[in-house]
Amino acid sequence: MSVPSDSVADMTDYTVPDVDDWIADALASLPGAETVPYPDWGSRTFQVGGKHFGRLGADPAGRRIVTVKGDPDENAALVQEYEGVTPGYYANKRRWISLALDEDVPREVIVEAIRTGYAIVRASLTKRVQAELGG
Repeated sequence: MSVPSDSVADMTDYTVPDVDDWIADALASLPGAETVPYPDWGSRTFQVGGKHFGRLGADPAGRRIVTVKGDPDENAALVQEYEGVTPGYYANKRRWISLALDEDVPREVIVEAIRTGYAIVRASLTKRVQAELGG
């Protein structure tokens, strides 16, 4: 039996990437956002309140990508607009998108996608947890 190329088993060879300064700055502006290493997938997850809203890693071709949760209609529009934006790698293809860091996607678009993913997940947290996060 063959293992699909996007399986978790194939991801274990990757090292956990460092977060680029501009991504770290964007995350620092989001109350309660944190990065958590995920060595089994060779990635770092972005979390708020213990829930994932994004991931920094690589796709099967080795491109550095940020995969974030988003609005399905906005995601579809970004996929149409930029070659470097694809449906979410190893994620729900409607609700998540992957944005290539070293291609045609402007940093502002990536930062806005990170903020959107954060806002969606933060809104799903309990009112108590949202209040504890402040901001």
